[in-house]
Amino acid sequence: MQNEQDEEGLKFGTRIIPETAVESHDTITVVGLKGLLTTMARCCNPVPGDDIIGYVTRGRGATIHRRDCPNILRLREKERLVRVAWGEPKRTYPVSVRVKAYDRDGLARDVSNLVANEGINMGLVQAGVNHDSKLSLAVLDLVLEVKDIDQLTRVLTRIEALPNVMEAHRVRPG
Repeated sequence: MQNEQDEEGLKFGTRIIPETAVESHDTITVVGLKGLLTTMARCCNPVPGDDIIGYVTRGRGATIHRRDCPNILRLREKERLVRVAWGEPKRTYPVSVRVKAYDRDGLARDVSNLVANEGINMGLVQAGVNHDSKLSLAVLDLVLEVKDIDQLTRVLTRIEALPNVMEAHRVRPG
């Protein structure tokens, strides 16, 4: 096994195995390890299009993390990291999103309709309004089931274009 260092300074182990030894599992391609079970890390919730890396666990295959995941960045056993890549999307991924807006009648309805028109399922909706300021501020916390980062970016851009919406962004863990 050789140790390599990537652009972000992460060191990870690479096995010298012919390029033909590539396994595609669900939507993840693990380079150099055939038949390895992969699971998505819940700490950073990677979605297709995110820059990802695999962590080989003891007895549970490889866990797929975002490269900027705090758990990966503070990892001590860098030799357990492996190169992985996205394959063809076959399912959806839950992504936490926060929308901040000046409250108005129909705000939640408009956000909900826009998300539905994009063909995206909303797994969770929590809304609150702060009436303490001169302008009532609304915060909507959503969990959207998206296919990839492009679909997420598109829906966030469309939400931000709605009247009274100040921002819509992905909630980063940690």
